[in-house]
Amino acid sequence: LKKIGHGSNGPVGDIEAVSGLATLLCALPIGYFADKMGRSVVIRAGGILLFVTASLQIGILEWIGTDFDGDGNGDDEGRPLSNKNNTALWLMGAIMIFWGFGDGVVNGPCQALYADSIPEGERTRYFTYQFACYLTASAVGPLVSIIMFQTLGDEWDMYHLRLVIYVGLGMEVCNAWLMMLFDDKKALETVEDPVEDSVRADDNRDESPSDQPDGGIEHEDELPSSESSSSRTRTPLQKRQEWIPYIVFTCDLTSALGSGMTVKFFPLFFKDEVGMTPSQVQVIYFLLPLVMVIFGALCTKIASAGVGRVQTTALYKVGSVSLLLCMVFFKNFLDVHPICLVPIYILRAGLMNSCYPLTESILMDFVPRDQRARWKSLDSVASFGWCGSAAFGGWLADKYDYTHTFLVTAIFQIVSIAIWCLLLPLVPRVEGSRVVDEDEPPEEGGDELSGDEIENGGEETVTALTEPLL
Repeated sequence: LKKIGHGSNGPVGDIEAVSGLATLLCALPIGYFADKMGRSVVIRAGGILLFVTASLQIGILEWIGTDFDGDGNGDDEGRPLSNKNNTALWLMGAIMIFWGFGDGVVNGPCQALYADSIPEGERTRYFTYQFACYLTASAVGPLVSIIMFQTLGDEWDMYHLRLVIYVGLGMEVCNAWLMMLFDDKKALETVEDPVEDSVRADDNRDESPSDQPDGGIEHEDELPSSESSSSRTRTPLQKRQEWIPYIVFTCDLTSALGSGMTVKFFPLFFKDEVGMTPSQVQVIYFLLPLVMVIFGALCTKIASAGVGRVQTTALYKVGSVSLLLCMVFFKNFLDVHPICLVPIYILRAGLMNSCYPLTESILMDFVPRDQRARWKSLDSVASFGWCGSAAFGGWLADKYDYTHTFLVTAIFQIVSIAIWCLLLPLVPRVEGSRVVDEDEPPEEGGDELSGDEIENGGEETVTALTEPLL
């Protein structure tokens, strides 16, 4: 894109913004249809879309050809390329719209169905497995690229770059086939999710009265005297915990707004300002997923050792922002010493992006099962913030340099850490528990707590959470 755009970073950011906007517009409709029609139906439709999109992009790249390898002002025979440049950019923008739709499916219904298939209390572990598989597979692409560049030629030209992209699009076809195999019937039953019955009681009171004995009025042994299901006793903590998904989303959106300014430009930074070859850049992106796997497993162990998911994530993010600031303030030294710059970048990216299992398990623990696809689809809003800010990052890099974008990113991420810390008094240190550090009395009187209240954070121990009470 930078070659087609005559060496400008603007087209890179603009087309990323188009992709993010497409994901944003389709996010909530996709989540809604996935909740109503079934996850697997929407996922299979997304798989078909990915296959068609990959095929179209191959055709577009073939039409573009390799005529942009010179000074960008003419083709191999000296004819002007201004019109072809513009057409190529429009076509690439159009194809990114379809990729945006596909991302909305992968990030929404796919993740929601995966969460539906995991028992509460074990989500961090299984999201860690998923994260490790994703990152390990992410290392395959750079490894294949290294082999191809070393075999065909380690040059930043359209011919070699296009061949590598073709292989990546071929792998996307395999991903589309795998999306055909999802099945809603493999998910766990809804009775395993206590969030729907307690922390989200207000959202679920619209259910049929036949779900409760005596037409919606619970038996006396299930409630304190003179209490009905419509006035179910909940502690102030449980009411405040309803804000957890909103806090997580706001934090992710703020972080995405900052990260989008830099993520797509790091390879260009290594190419233009550090002077790395394609293979050297791909080595960085081969090592990065492996480091993230290690950091991801380590953060899960730290959190489960008693530190807590929120606390561990905050520590990781603080470390990442500190390293990014080092890249800003020590720019002159690091740009001429890649041996120091590359480890700092890998550690920074590893710390910032390896907390996914913890953040995802927190979100899914406090979102009702029947709303998970919609909440996961809201990730697409954060993705739009990511991609939308890429347009501003491209303008900033052209007007000043990449270091200015790094500084703005660090500021946004500091703000996101402050928002994340709002979760400290809300999320228990022990996964699966409904209490934080100290037990709180119920909001409405009563000397005793029913079994339903014990499950949801009363004065008794939380050992009853190991199996359903009803």
